[in-house]
Amino acid sequence: MVSAGSLRLLQDCDLTLTTIDENSVKRVSLVDQTSPKTLPLSVDFLTPQILHRLKHGLSKNDFLPRALGFKSLNPDRAPFVLDATAGLGIDSFFIAALGARVRAVERSEIIFELLKDGERRLREAQHEPRLQAIATRLSFELGDALEVVRNLKADELPDVIYLDPMYPHESRSGTALPKKAMQIFRRLITGDDDAANVLEIAREMALDRVVVKRPLQAKSLGAEIPDHVFEGKTARFDMYLKRGRDRKRQKV
Repeated sequence: MVSAGSLRLLQDCDLTLTTIDENSVKRVSLVDQTSPKTLPLSVDFLTPQILHRLKHGLSKNDFLPRALGFKSLNPDRAPFVLDATAGLGIDSFFIAALGARVRAVERSEIIFELLKDGERRLREAQHEPRLQAIATRLSFELGDALEVVRNLKADELPDVIYLDPMYPHESRSGTALPKKAMQIFRRLITGDDDAANVLEIAREMALDRVVVKRPLQAKSLGAEIPDHVFEGKTARFDMYLKRGRDRKRQKV
């Protein structure tokens, strides 16, 4: 049985951030009061689908880790990835599952509340050592992508900066959300109109490369030309080497 906990009304009067208790598991969720049949939106890294992919469908030969350059980075230490557009955190989670340290940044305060709750439940999954290991490599924070990237200090520079920008006319690439849940998500994310500026600065700040996730048919971000493109079934990953790197000598 699902019972609602303390409610907090958002500025959008139709959306409510609430704690739902389902089978003794408390989950912070976003509920659309105008559509009772719509499933609440939450961040959950422990769903059967995610756990199945974690166990059976994760490989460094996939397009994302290849774009991130995991095979070419220093094998003696874990790659450090800054995900500047965390969204609901799924890509951040799987990047951490592949062995990287991930600093994930989200600008929406409401989405960040969901991320914090998902992270809490991930850290509480003490029965599963692999999940605990992922939790130690993954952190979420509230912040603006442009400001975070622009103000990185020397000891904070990541190997890779990862971007999955969203514009008002399109959704985050490959977001596996039901249609109704995606509509709730889009009401909170008005668009990443500064994404091209983030990419330009990111190419200066990343130690190795920047990776931008895009819908298959979408244009490249801004005026930047990718050094390499990795095309999957539902999305592609445009890879940009750090500005000044020699692409002929760089492994992808």
